[in-house]
Amino acid sequence: MEPDESHAMSAVPASEKKWFFIAYLFCICAIGIGAALILPRVMDGDAVGYAHAIQVYQGTIQLHIPPGLTENTLDVVAAHRILTTFLGIEAVRIFSEIFGSLIGGWMIWNTLLFFGVSIVFYRLLERFFQSAKVAFVGGLFLAGNYSVVAQGLALFMDMGGWFFYLLSIYWLYRYIESERYRDVFFAALAIAIGGFFKENSFVAFIPIGLVLLYENYRTPFRYLKRVVPLGLLVVVPMAILHIGVYLKYGYVYTYWIRLAGTFVYPSIIVEYIKSFGSLLNFLVPVALAGAIIFLRGGYPIDAKRKIFLGGVVLSTIPAVMWPAITQRVLFLVVPWVIILAGFCIKRYERYWYAFLPILAVYILAAFTMDSFILDFVNLPI
Repeated sequence: MEPDESHAMSAVPASEKKWFFIAYLFCICAIGIGAALILPRVMDGDAVGYAHAIQVYQGTIQLHIPPGLTENTLDVVAAHRILTTFLGIEAVRIFSEIFGSLIGGWMIWNTLLFFGVSIVFYRLLERFFQSAKVAFVGGLFLAGNYSVVAQGLALFMDMGGWFFYLLSIYWLYRYIESERYRDVFFAALAIAIGGFFKENSFVAFIPIGLVLLYENYRTPFRYLKRVVPLGLLVVVPMAILHIGVYLKYGYVYTYWIRLAGTFVYPSIIVEYIKSFGSLLNFLVPVALAGAIIFLRGGYPIDAKRKIFLGGVVLSTIPAVMWPAITQRVLFLVVPWVIILAGFCIKRYERYWYAFLPILAVYILAAFTMDSFILDFVNLPI
């Protein structure tokens, strides 16, 4: 084990790591069970298009795409889902056949991904801050987020993209600790696989490129030698899928970009306030305090870790700029906001339990957001 990695892992006492992780597993189980029992799971909206694509996989229907993609028919939506969630649809199909229910199998699959997302992010925070307490509090800010419990655990495919995005970020941080090329290879591999579950995992390549550029900016040839194979690992499989979908259905991703550009909102500013407000709510003051502590050097990190954090922030710009404003797309902002909050939690980790009331209200808001809060804020103005 490399010295830096050894230091990162040994900084957290073994007993503390064990009990906080057990407590964390108990809490995320409670969140997952609560979401399954309390929140409705209805086959409407985007779920219809995914279900239509599943029927294509089962061979029960055939797609008929209008020439020139002039209409946004259900078949066109299904073709897009096949293009962007190729393996996600297959996973839901398999689980639905195993458990004899499309909705049941879908929820079980998303619940498994929920545990994966929560545990990977916990481990990332534990390594970054060398603190099980920060990992516990910060991890619950992610697991109890509104978009996770109300949308990630619903009949959508976003959880797959989030899992592989965070898995890539985790392996990139492992690379920063170890400087082993295999770790950054695993980070790129997570993106390559994740692209078949949801296209938003691709943005995780931004921090990879920036970290490698920081290490090799004086030797451009070495930079290209390290980054190009990783880029090909991500791009080539996805290019094959895009070509295959075009040849079979005549569908291309640019149609969806044009369609998203047709969304018109009475006020874009109000829409962003609603979306970010529901996503972040009580996390905001903790994150702002953490940002101040970070900028003042309250928990100093080296230059490479700053590049890593900056790359994670930059990787969410495509989501923020996407024409269709929705919490599921904007969710990629949440992990780095929680990391900023982690600087505050780390500063006061001796009193980590003081953050629990904030967490409780935050999670309660996530469970009641759709039934009460958003009904209020979405009133005509």
